[in-house]
Amino acid sequence: MNRRRQNQKNRNPRSRRRGARKQDRELMLMSFPALLWYGIFCYLPLFGIFFAFKTFTPRPGESLIRNLFVNSPWAGFRNFTFLFKSSELQGILFNTLFYNLIFLVLGIVIPVMLAVVLAELHSRFFSGLVQMVMILPYFLSWVIVGYCLYGFLATNEGQVNHLLSLFGAAGIQWYQSPQYWRVILILVELWKSSGYAMIIYLCAITAIDRTLYEGAKLDGASFWQRVRFITLPMLRPTIATIFILRTGSLLASDFGLFYQVPMDSNSLQPVTQTLDVYVYKALMTQANFGFSAAASFLQNVVGCILLILTNMVVRRIDEDSSLI
Repeated sequence: MNRRRQNQKNRNPRSRRRGARKQDRELMLMSFPALLWYGIFCYLPLFGIFFAFKTFTPRPGESLIRNLFVNSPWAGFRNFTFLFKSSELQGILFNTLFYNLIFLVLGIVIPVMLAVVLAELHSRFFSGLVQMVMILPYFLSWVIVGYCLYGFLATNEGQVNHLLSLFGAAGIQWYQSPQYWRVILILVELWKSSGYAMIIYLCAITAIDRTLYEGAKLDGASFWQRVRFITLPMLRPTIATIFILRTGSLLASDFGLFYQVPMDSNSLQPVTQTLDVYVYKALMTQANFGFSAAASFLQNVVGCILLILTNMVVRRIDEDSSLI
């Protein structure tokens, strides 16, 4: 009898709609904290775009809204031309694109390789230990990373120079030698971010049907053949998603990596000054809010265009791997 009533209830479209509405309300309540966070920290500050088209002239004692929309005259595109007229623009763009392209390629290749190797480990304890050790740097702030690196590279007290002196070599003034810092910054970024990216790919690998690997082993496939014909094709949607999202930030850079880690050394500016660092220094030295907002707005517009174009290219190659 109870089963018959349950079947009648399931056949009733009104009860199904009622149940669907209840489920939707529960999901909306669960997503409310995330929506609130995005509303406050992502969408509410969007009015700051007006700084890019204004000559901000604040008056003491008046609110920010009145200073921005009433007291500040329109500047048109003058804030954008200030960036393009800079004599350092070529080197800044080269640094930004060079590092981001290296991070884009190695930030996918290295975590995928690590995830593939860890997925083949039979010892769960050792695999978990490796994951924990590799993901810990991701939670360190760049300030801590910068001072830890300074402990190794300091001219007089640094451990690296102590090791060089033991072998009879002269110490290196690392923070006055820009020729070493492209490699140093790349290694530090990969050390900090590879563990987190590896966890993403490792989760995708664990979701692959294990019977595919068992069948491949029975057919005599080697480890590299299983990786080539099973793991990598199954990881293609995840890799494509990460690739598309990261191309949207090719003109953006991690401010902490390029400002905190080199200790803001003026000698290292030729290799460490990216667009974000340049905008920050211009803001701090000239208090030019309009220029900073214009540079940030330009970064976001170019990033959005790159993201859409990359998604279109990926969709032409593999429609199932694209985002939209």
